[in-house]
Order: sequence, then C-alpha cells, then structure tokens
Amino acid sequence: MEENDIPKVIDNSEINDIRTPTQFKGVTFSKFKKTEVKKQLIENMLKKRIEPACYWCAELVCAGQYMDIWEIILHYIGKYIHLGNPKILHYIDNRYTIFKNIMSQGKFLNELQLRNHPTIRSLFAEIISILAISNKKNSFEYIKINREEEFDITQMAENLIAPNMTYVQDIFKKDDPKELFIAVNEFAFNISNDKLNMVNACYWVEWVIEFQNICKKRKNPCTCESRNYPVEPKFKNDIIWILWDTMFHYAEKKGDLCFKLLGSLFRIFCIKYTTASSKKRRYLLYFAISLITETIPTNIEMVSNKKIIESITTKINTIYKQIKKNEESPNTEYLFANLEHQNTFEQSMRRMELVNNMDFLSRT
Repeated sequence: MEENDIPKVIDNSEINDIRTPTQFKGVTFSKFKKTEVKKQLIENMLKKRIEPACYWCAELVCAGQYMDIWEIILHYIGKYIHLGNPKILHYIDNRYTIFKNIMSQGKFLNELQLRNHPTIRSLFAEIISILAISNKKNSFEYIKINREEEFDITQMAENLIAPNMTYVQDIFKKDDPKELFIAVNEFAFNISNDKLNMVNACYWVEWVIEFQNICKKRKNPCTCESRNYPVEPKFKNDIIWILWDTMFHYAEKKGDLCFKLLGSLFRIFCIKYTTASSKKRRYLLYFAISLITETIPTNIEMVSNKKIIESITTKINTIYKQIKKNEESPNTEYLFANLEHQNTFEQSMRRMELVNNMDFLSRT
C-alpha cells in the first residue's frame, strides 16, 4: 500500500513532520520524555481525566510508539481494572484485532505514516476513554520472591501444601522439565476447587518466572515441550505455557464464561510476546488466576457512559491540532528560538502541568 493510499484525516490536524522514527527514541512527538508521558497517561486514567489521558496517548501515536500504548493498556487492565470490569477483555481483544488488521493491510515505510489514519486516532481515543471511566477494583500488588530462600529445597517445604501430585498429571507433557513438576502442581492445586487461593497461585507464578530467569543467567535455559500457541516459534517452548495450560484446564471446569474470558485474556497476553513479557505482564497472569479462583461479576456494564466516549472520539482531532503545533518542518524552527536558553527539565514539567489542566474538547 502506497502512502497516498493510506486513509488520512482531511482537516488541519494532519501531522506533517520531517523527523524519522529513530529521532523519537526515548521522547514523544513534542519532545517529552517517553517514560514521563507513559506515567502521565496512567495517572490521568486513574483520575478519570479523559482529555489529558487522550492527549498523552496522542503524543505516543504521533511518534509511532504503538507498542508502548498497548503495553500500558495491558498493564492497566491487569493491575487496576481486572474483575472490576471483566468484559473489557473481549473488548480489548476485539480492538487489537482491528489495530492488527490496519497494520497488516499494506507495507508502510514506517509506523509514523499511520498517525493521520482516522481509525487509528479514534481507536486509541475510545480505548483510553473507556479504560479511564471503567469500574475498577483494588490494584494488584506483585508478590516478591526471595531469590535465595525460595529456591532452597530445604526451605521450600513450608510452601508445599498440595495433598498429592495429581493436580497437574493431565497437563504436564512428556518433555516438560521435571524440576517444575512440584511447582506447577502447587499452582494447579491453588486454582483448583480444592483450594481456590489466588495469593498462593500468584506466588507460584512468580516462582516460575524467577526460576526461568535464574536458569537463563546460569546459561542453562529451562524450556518446556513446544505448545502451539500464537507466538513466534522461538518462544513456543517458554515454561509460562505450562501455567497457561493449567489455567485453561481449570477454567474449563469452572464454566463457559470463565473459559471465554480467559481466552480473550490469553490472546492479549500473547500480543508481540517475548520471554520478558511474562514479567512485564504479570498482572494479566494475576487477572487470569482471579477469573478462576474468584466470583466473576456478571452485572457490570462494559461502558457506563457511551455519550462521553462518542463525544471524545468524534472530537479527537482537536487534540491532534494542539500537538501539531509542535511538529518540525524546515519553516518552524523560529517557534523554538526563544526557548533555547530555558532549563529543559523545568520547561517540560511546566508544559506537562499545562496539558493536564487544559480542556481541549469543551471549546469545540
């Protein structure tokens, strides 16, 4: 697909910028630190401040930093929403499919070409708005593993509570590492109807992730029998798939609702998966466990205020017009001339505060 064939916005919010993707390394479109923008995006969603949240998301869109946005989305629903709005899993699964289809429709020179795509803009505005106003639960906190003690066989006994070794016997495959059998059996016991202990199950998730890291650092990687999951071939032997097999096994026993929700969660967990994703997306694993061990609420609306969402998505180009003021072209250098001598950090923080207090959309 040629650049001219890519759908574009047809108003004065179209971004025309001379910078290349490499020039956005570590920074967003308006030269904010990317780490700070990601932090601001999450904080504004937590405060239900939709417009600033959409602005910070648009900063990442204009720099072509789509995977950064998706990682934030996955982190946010896993850590902050989870059982507060379980149906959101189907929604995110569906929206990523739309995004993926757009990305695969043609051969783009780079992802920057899609920042003017109207569907891309409205898609992320809709997702961020829905996450911001979504019902939430108390945030998950990750369970720390004491690396020295937790892997000492003489001290592991106190954490072994499964009454027998049968909980994983139908799941473990011939070429799965035998040294993980006990740990996975403990995990399986804690998500089974015999126990249903989410905290204990999360502990064994962390144990398995850390075990994998230890093996890697010792240059003796631990792998399992290949699973036919939707990830790159080199990742099909990652030991995290044994835990996913186990969760699917017990989710099926719980019922159709749990199994379908887990399926959506699994697909978004697999987005651009690498071995490091298990650690980065641990809260999705916690969410998966909660679907099996806790009561799944069925009376929560996925979107509580559709009018707000529609208003944001139809006016999203107003935000892009604001960001367009920071585009770089051969004729815009004079705009930054009077800023050269200001302290960069203070200037950036001042601009961030200004954005968070602006009300872009109410003026349109």
